[in-house]
Amino acid sequence: MAELGAASPLAGPWTPPVSVEEARARARERFKSRLETGQQIGECGCGDGDPILGLNDTSPAECVVGVRFRDSGRIYYFRPDRDDLLVGDWVIVPTGRGEEAARVVLAPHQVRKAQLQGDLGRVSRRLTDDDVRRMEAQRRKGPEAIKTFREIARVRRLGIKPIAADYGFDGSMVTVNYSVHDRERAPEPGVLRDLTHEAASALGCRVELRQVGPRDEARLLGGLGRCGRTLCCSSWLPVFPEISMNMAKNQDLPLNPAKVSGVCGRLLCCLSYENDQYRQMKAVMPKLGQAIETPGGLGQVVSMQLLKELVTVRLDEEAVEVTFRCDELGLAGAVHQPGLVQEAAVPIPAPPVDTHVDLVPPDVDGEVVPAAGRRRRRRRGRRPGATG
Repeated sequence: MAELGAASPLAGPWTPPVSVEEARARARERFKSRLETGQQIGECGCGDGDPILGLNDTSPAECVVGVRFRDSGRIYYFRPDRDDLLVGDWVIVPTGRGEEAARVVLAPHQVRKAQLQGDLGRVSRRLTDDDVRRMEAQRRKGPEAIKTFREIARVRRLGIKPIAADYGFDGSMVTVNYSVHDRERAPEPGVLRDLTHEAASALGCRVELRQVGPRDEARLLGGLGRCGRTLCCSSWLPVFPEISMNMAKNQDLPLNPAKVSGVCGRLLCCLSYENDQYRQMKAVMPKLGQAIETPGGLGQVVSMQLLKELVTVRLDEEAVEVTFRCDELGLAGAVHQPGLVQEAAVPIPAPPVDTHVDLVPPDVDGEVVPAAGRRRRRRRGRRPGATG
């Protein structure tokens, strides 16, 4: 207790906390004091030897804050300028396009250096209420910018579709996201340059064009999916997963692309959510049509419910369908390879042997033919009576 009091700002005679809030406040103060003095945090030792940074370059702990931009679902990490940032606060961070506003989604916390990529930027400052109101006023100008840009593109007869316009924090730049139809060619760089200059003159600020694909178009526009809920890409999905038709096949879904595609025209992102679970279950579950031994006797698998671990088997003796659980079947030792049980249960009869046919040695083609007195072999060629 003496060592803890020496390293804590609450040094002095220790008194029990009167409430849970006070206990949490004391724990936070002890945690901060240990970070400042370089004491060990926890006993796992998972971060030993990793280079770490903190609120300043001399701090022995790495402290980062996670932010998210309005036009992106990914989380980016920066070094906070203060330790009292809360989730939901708006901050100014440096980017490749200048300073932009972002919202804090992860409060300042420790992260291992190996988990981060590249150099960390530093949060410039936290936005005030006036800054937030001015930023919202700039955001409401986006539909007007889209309308102006659409008219300019229509006059030039360009087959591009403006989707969203995002003004910067100070209003000096606007980013216009657009898409090009699959059946039309993208405009040449020179045409886009002239279009940018004309749009900048009409909007009174610098314009940056960004072409997006069908998935990003659905993310920016939003909408409802086949499930009736808000699109995952526009609500919470940080990055687009890799999806293939094999995922739909593993989940026994129809292989018709129209039935497994979203509003963007691409395969549904939710196909990847349970793909690993289906793949693991199919590795231990029997196959459809496979012969299997059950507590009721031998049968054939007619249907399965992978997530519920249920197998429906048509019994051979009673000719009825019975549903079993996987633990009832004992799949670890009861499942046979396809075809083995069928061969043992249904023997293949031997071909009948005609004892009245006398065989002669093979002819020139290596084929055994009956004797000439018993059966005559038809010669290949024209049929009798055919006319040429």
